[in-house]
Amino acid sequence: MKRFKTFRNLLVIAGVLAGTGYLRMPVEQKFTEDLRERKIVQPRIESDAWGEMGQTSLAGTFGGLRTVMASMLSLKAQSHFEENEWYDLKKDYGVITALDPYNAFYWSHGGWHIGYNAASWARSNRNFSPARRRIMEMEFLEAGDEFYRKGLKYLPEEESLWFEIGSMWSNEYKRPDYERAAQAFDKARDSTNPIYRRRYLFTIARIPGREIEAYEEAIRLLTENPRHLGVPTFRCLLIVLSTNPKISDIEIKPTLDGVFRTKDKAYQDLFNYRQRVLDEGFYAGDIDGILLNLIAELDVPDELNPFLNPTSHRIHTEHWREGYERSKSKVPDWMLKKKEEGAR
Repeated sequence: MKRFKTFRNLLVIAGVLAGTGYLRMPVEQKFTEDLRERKIVQPRIESDAWGEMGQTSLAGTFGGLRTVMASMLSLKAQSHFEENEWYDLKKDYGVITALDPYNAFYWSHGGWHIGYNAASWARSNRNFSPARRRIMEMEFLEAGDEFYRKGLKYLPEEESLWFEIGSMWSNEYKRPDYERAAQAFDKARDSTNPIYRRRYLFTIARIPGREIEAYEEAIRLLTENPRHLGVPTFRCLLIVLSTNPKISDIEIKPTLDGVFRTKDKAYQDLFNYRQRVLDEGFYAGDIDGILLNLIAELDVPDELNPFLNPTSHRIHTEHWREGYERSKSKVPDWMLKKKEEGAR
């Protein structure tokens, strides 16, 4: 009889505990999800990442050492980078970011490896045919884009990841897609970082048909912060975009005197900008007309006239006239050598 009572009491206790646990489960789950939303607790690991984990990673995951294991795996990924083992590296970063998804460094570094390094390797690898190289390069570019965007699901406020997507698609040494780049830069155009804000403008200024939008964006940036005038490309765009014949003549447009410190500075910057028009596809507008007027007004020497002396070189100083005159007055080396021989 005594045993029966003890067994009955144990059943009652077990039932109470089970019932209490059942009632507490939704509350605890909700509390855990709330902690995850606030990034206090790590999120669940996605099913595809489980399959890529080794025994050590799994042990670390269940042992609560996810950030430590992510750090260790990043060292392993570095060895794959050094050996050009890009598919293994991509798998590594899939596990690394599953273990520590709130660390922006891993998303940034992994995207850089995949979208930049792996894509560059594919583009230049002579072991493959040109068609195969292009396919592999685009595969890695798309994979890099996807990787960055996955990071943004965990870190939607991380503007740097949008910036890196835009930088990847606007890189003229890869496979530039300025529309995709502009879409990414648009997400960071209201950033407190002035570099991020300007890149949207610099990108749409290279897309035919978006010149009016680019001019309006330049005016918006100038109105918000005149310090943008400290950037040569911004100064030049402000002037060149305003020459678009589709812009109303009623509108008050920026002038050379209002944008550039001196006419010599204007010539230096616009001379260099014209080269970017030729090399990088920036909006041309009436850049040639502006330069021709400055050449006549400043009496620019033929050697620094791009219409008489085409060159890919840039003018590196506002005091270009002084540099030109010094170079003209400099005694050639062969004459100095001749003088020295005569003195002997």
